[in-house]
Amino acid sequence: MIDKKFEDKLNKLREMYINKRPEESENLDDSKKFEAFMALSDEEKEEKLNAKLELLTDKLVTLDEKLEDLLANDASADDISELKYYIDAVKNKKLILEQKLELIKNGEFDAARKERVKRQLTDLELKRCKALLGKKDCSKINEKIALKKKAINRLR
Repeated sequence: MIDKKFEDKLNKLREMYINKRPEESENLDDSKKFEAFMALSDEEKEEKLNAKLELLTDKLVTLDEKLEDLLANDASADDISELKYYIDAVKNKKLILEQKLELIKNGEFDAARKERVKRQLTDLELKRCKALLGKKDCSKINEKIALKKKAINRLR
């Protein structure tokens, strides 16, 4: 049922996108019309992230050069601190993109993460069954199971 609602919303978005830009949609063939709504393969994601990382690296080089120029020209402290703040923001963004790229290369994306959490949940339920058979307290295991179920719901 959730998938059906999602598909309905997706179809409405497709219609809105094509209707808002009729001049562009007339020039495109059917495969390109819906390209914006298609999931990317891992290779395509990797290519896009590499391109973004390359742009950020180039941007960092130019920002470092600007900072050196500002320091050489004895610019105001506000300008220098603003540029340093911007450089830090670009570095943080680059770090995040590198982490995303690493996750894609390792194959650890939402579906893999969901499967791993499901396996952990199954293991915990097995431990709970063993504890019940041994007539032991399983309150901690129940807490862990509840946390794993919440994690699965967040991934959906």
